[in-house]
Amino acid sequence: MKIMITGGAGYIGTELVYRLSAEPGIKDILVYDNLCRGNYNLFTGFRKVPANNVRFVQADILDSRSLRKHMEGVDVVFHLAAKVETPYADQNSHDFEQTNHWGTAEVVYTAEELEIGRLIYLSSQSVYGEGEVESTDHPRVPSSFYSISKMRGEDHVLRLMEKMPVQLIRCANVYGYSKNLRIESDINRLIFDAHFNNRISIHGDPGHELSYISLYRTVEMLAQIALNEVPSDIYNLSHRTLSSFEVVEALKELYPALETIFVDQHIPMKSLTMTCDERLKSMLPLETSMVQDVAKFRELFTF
Repeated sequence: MKIMITGGAGYIGTELVYRLSAEPGIKDILVYDNLCRGNYNLFTGFRKVPANNVRFVQADILDSRSLRKHMEGVDVVFHLAAKVETPYADQNSHDFEQTNHWGTAEVVYTAEELEIGRLIYLSSQSVYGEGEVESTDHPRVPSSFYSISKMRGEDHVLRLMEKMPVQLIRCANVYGYSKNLRIESDINRLIFDAHFNNRISIHGDPGHELSYISLYRTVEMLAQIALNEVPSDIYNLSHRTLSSFEVVEALKELYPALETIFVDQHIPMKSLTMTCDERLKSMLPLETSMVQDVAKFRELFTF
């Protein structure tokens, strides 16, 4: 099997490369990334990929000629490349539109033209906007430049679904350790501040809830989708729903003296909770608690 991962040097992509390179049936993994976020950690350090089956191309998904050259002959394309939300979801709308909308369109056009084996697209729960999402039939009401651009990218992928195998994954907020860590993500930043500063700040109503999933679970799910026969469809991927209060409680189990500052707690925040698709649950790793996830992250700090 030959695999191409757009955004393969990013937060999720880096760990997916490690996971897939250990699979004996995968003979070639192409990391396709423009390195716009300075994600060089995949390429350095003592932690090496377990097999000699990984290649790298520095290129942009908006470069249709490059996409066509490198996607030819690929069995599975993971489309992870995106301009990410945190912390500026409502700034530079043009950048979101170019990468998440038109960049995805280029990936879809190329996949269709070359008739690749399968496309796995990682979208976001943010396309739903807010509320309690129980199924993919829930209306999409995006409320930021980021989520609007992800929805427009989805529309291109949905068109392709009629012609070839496609899995569109709407993923909950991801947290956890990666060699290319996104420290600006909510929970990752709180864990860092708790560990090194013994102080965290919670902004807005601490009772508002969001759905989350650990990076380890996200990567394992993506790998299982690639390695198994999964129907073409839209899937909601999440693991647990947490309020800011519950995140604080989990951190205090590991850092009992943790100082917590609540800022503007009277300001309401949008809650967005999403139920995981039943078809994915059987492929998820064994259950872990939030405290166990944080403890595992803590083990990987250098001091």
